[in-house]
Amino acid sequence: MDSKERMYKLAATTIHMGNPYEAGKGIADIVKFLIQRISPESRGKSLRGLRQKIWNLNEYQISQKKTPPSASLGQSITFIKTILIGHEPKYIREVLRNIVTNL
Repeated sequence: MDSKERMYKLAATTIHMGNPYEAGKGIADIVKFLIQRISPESRGKSLRGLRQKIWNLNEYQISQKKTPPSASLGQSITFIKTILIGHEPKYIREVLRNIVTNL
């Protein structure tokens, strides 16, 4: 299984979060995948800043947030676009076709 297939499966299993350790590990792996687009020279500094921002998130505010169910549609599209940025158009179209087929 290549890294892209692993990332898609990881994203799918993270949706069903499970225990906090597994959820945190899965989400961290997705974040690591996403930040691969940052140059290796800048990645360390960016990752330190990101860790601090994540640590400072207010768990009470997050737990009280209510979003309309339709917000998950926009988040899904944003996630797909973020994962596919920078790939060849033919590859992107094939992935999109397969996403639609599998939904």
